[in-house]
Amino acid sequence: MTEAVKNLWTGLVVICLGLAGWVHLDIVPFHFSHMPAHGIFFAVLGLTQLIFIPFFLFFPQNQPIHWLGFTLTGGMVILWGFTQLGVTPFTRAAEPVDTATIISKLAESIGCIALVLRYHPQKCRALSKTFGVSIVNVGMVLAVGFATEALIGGTPGGHHGHEALKGFNDPQNKGHSHTPYANDYTADYDWGDVWSSLKSYLATRSKTTYLWGLPPGFPKPRVPEDNPITAEKVQLGRHLFYDKRLSGNGTLSCASCHHQDKAFADGLERPKGSTGMIHPRNSLTLTNSAYSSTLTWANPSLGTIEKQVLVPMFGEFPVELGITGQEEKVRNRFKNDTLYQQLFSEAFPSEKDPYHFVNFAKALASFTRTMISGNSPYDQYIYQKDTAALTIQELRGLKLFLSEELECHHCHGGFNFTLSTVHDKTVFVEKPFHNTGLYNLDGRGAYPTDNTGVFEFTAKEKDMGKFRAPTLRNIALTAPYMHDGSIATLEEVIDFYERGGRHIEKGKLAGDGKKSPLKSGFVVGFEITGQEKEDLVAFLKALTDEQFVKDTRFSDPFAPPGIARK
Repeated sequence: MTEAVKNLWTGLVVICLGLAGWVHLDIVPFHFSHMPAHGIFFAVLGLTQLIFIPFFLFFPQNQPIHWLGFTLTGGMVILWGFTQLGVTPFTRAAEPVDTATIISKLAESIGCIALVLRYHPQKCRALSKTFGVSIVNVGMVLAVGFATEALIGGTPGGHHGHEALKGFNDPQNKGHSHTPYANDYTADYDWGDVWSSLKSYLATRSKTTYLWGLPPGFPKPRVPEDNPITAEKVQLGRHLFYDKRLSGNGTLSCASCHHQDKAFADGLERPKGSTGMIHPRNSLTLTNSAYSSTLTWANPSLGTIEKQVLVPMFGEFPVELGITGQEEKVRNRFKNDTLYQQLFSEAFPSEKDPYHFVNFAKALASFTRTMISGNSPYDQYIYQKDTAALTIQELRGLKLFLSEELECHHCHGGFNFTLSTVHDKTVFVEKPFHNTGLYNLDGRGAYPTDNTGVFEFTAKEKDMGKFRAPTLRNIALTAPYMHDGSIATLEEVIDFYERGGRHIEKGKLAGDGKKSPLKSGFVVGFEITGQEKEDLVAFLKALTDEQFVKDTRFSDPFAPPGIARK
């Protein structure tokens, strides 16, 4: 191989490593903003790739230098391949492939090939040894990553691309479903923010562990690593939850659709947004949302409250709080308020400008996560061992609820009365959705077009009409029922399940849900006497936690004592 050809491959290696190193350093501030361990990893990687270049140029025949270059190039491509399988400490699902990823992986792949071609054919044996050592080093990188996650906390909820970063900015936000995240990250994070992010992280970690005050028998909720719960965040979230200034036009708050006296539902069939737009779905209770493996009625991808609260904040179909297009106006309402200046500084210490919507979501999620109900008569009987807490009738209802004839517990099982449950000890996370035969418009299981359930997100016929089974805790306070609020009372709900599906005889929604081919196998119908129905209703009412709906920790901080503000 001539010297000129060697120099060609050497130059290509230098260019590729330089490009990959620059990309990795460019994404450091973003990663630091949500997980310092990730920021440190990419900072070390990017610097090492750049530092490698002069060594390679001045010592082109040095075998350890080739070994280091091969490890950095081929090793990172292999490591990225692992992330696409979701098996590394850096991801729990495949990361999206974006411009930054494509540039860095192409550069590393081409650099790896250039290193191979630069070798003289007689040195293939050394190359084989180099490849083996590189694989070992990839394993070491994975091991260090796992150890890092165990020691200082791991993966944030959800995954991200790097398109919104400086240098890869997509001004139209094409392909991004969560505009607020893109807006908050776009060019906002630079190296000047890394130190403040690290200080904020350390300050949060140094706080006293949050005192949950959990009911007897309840597990600890799972909390995202990038949003450790603190009393300061909870207080900020409580104020934001009740503040109508969080809506674009200042007319609606989170509490407008989630009233404490109704276990944080609203008593309406379907809520109305800040602009008057009617939501197609009933307001879910926020009771024990901390334990929900999925949020909302039918979106399988919303697994954390931090992600879910962005939907009412920025959603446009329908508009709820209506912040989209009003971001700066809404942000400034709180930024210029002396009360919120104190609340934000306490909740997010060491951040230069904490008034961005990622922090709004974190605070709201922290407050919502504390809404834990576990002092109903049922809980007093089961967990507090008060044998007089349930009446004879309520005990008969409990027996019916657990029976194989009624099959209620198959969808509403566990301590939270729903299988869509997760906590800090959960190993396998279940995310079940069910078609209960509420509609059957065409004889093939069709639901109204504005309310097709999981089908809306998957476009799979088998998912038509599938919705999440909500918790039954405080169920007596959260009427009307079903995803669209179309059943008014608990008695009518029991009638519906007794029949095994609803029969609508006329009108545009006509159809017999009992005959739906997509209906869950648990909804088969049953026989029940009038007395048994009363017993079952009595038990369901025994799931009401009167203390929860009066607890001042969850009440409106702006209302005079004893007055609930709407």
